[in-house]
This record gives sequence, C-alpha cells and structure tokens, in this order.
Amino acid sequence: MKIIIGTILSILLISLISSVDAKDVCTGLTPANGTQIANVASCSKTALGQIPTVNHMTSTIITKPEFGQTLPINKNFTVEVKIINLHTGFFSNPETQYYSFSQTLDKNGKIEGHSHITVQYLGLKATPDNPPDPRTFAFFQGLNAKAVDGTLSQTLKLTEAGFYRICTMAASFSHQPLIMPVAKRGSQDDCIRIRISEH
Repeated sequence: MKIIIGTILSILLISLISSVDAKDVCTGLTPANGTQIANVASCSKTALGQIPTVNHMTSTIITKPEFGQTLPINKNFTVEVKIINLHTGFFSNPETQYYSFSQTLDKNGKIEGHSHITVQYLGLKATPDNPPDPRTFAFFQGLNAKAVDGTLSQTLKLTEAGFYRICTMAASFSHQPLIMPVAKRGSQDDCIRIRISEH
C-alpha cells in the first residue's frame, strides 16, 4: 500500500513539475528578437546550452595596469587580461543575434566565447558610498579577437581625473554571461581600481 501511495505521489509531483515547465514564462513580455531590447522587459527562450566541467571553468585576471596604479590623464594605456578555459574569438553580431544562440563548448570542453572591458568612473573615492550606475561607463569594448597565449589587450585613455573601476565581462558566443557547472566557485571575471591624475 505504501509503495502504491508513493508511486502515485511521485507521478503527481512529476506532473506538477512538467506543468510548471510547460508554462510560458514569457507571457506578457516582449519576445527577444536578436536585438538589444533596452527599455521594456523582454524574455528569451534560448536554452542555456552546453555546460563545462569544473575542470574547464573560466577564470580571468587583469595583469595590466596594476591594482591601485596611478596613471596620467589623457594618456594612452593598455589593459591586459589573461583568461583560462575560454576559447576566445567567438562573437555573434550583437545587433541582430543578441542572446540568440545557446552556450557551446569546443572539442576540448572549453566554452566558446569572448570577453569585454568596461570602465566606470567612481569619482574622488576609490570605494564610493553607492554602486556606480550600470548604464554609465567611461569606456566599453568587446575583446573579440582570439587571445594570444591566453592574453587579450585593449588600449584606451581616460579624460577625467579620479578613481575608476576596470572590469572584465566574459560572455558566450551570443553575449550571454557564462554558464558554469557549480554555484560554489571562483569568479570568471576580474575588476581592479586605478587612479587617473592630472599630475
């Protein structure tokens, strides 16, 4: 009798889960269409895709400039980024194919994708009281090329004195954040603070 009841409960639970899965989570939202929809809530049905093993999780470090380094205003400098376990050089058209493809792995089990550099002005304090507005940035650039010896680089200059946060943003081929196999892990991205000085 207990076995029968347990079986019935299992069937009901599976049925309930299937019903939830079958529900259209995009009801009432603007369907994603490959463009970057900024001003209304939208919904994508693109599957997460292929997920690497823990031995192939992506990790990034910014090697240049150094954390806390002071650099001169209006002078070019280079940001260098070293990445492991990301097969770089995979980059879909962000104007027409944004979030359009699932994450993919190469033959060695590494995510196929690319990275970005984003720089935000923090003001006159290295650690401001409030988070910076994500809509505002001093510099942004996709690192779309293949890494050379695991390193990507970008040259830029900053035109206002103060503190800045430089971050990487690794992404899959179709620009979505990387999907990893476990929750407890190190970050796939890195951030540093620098100071831009007039003197």
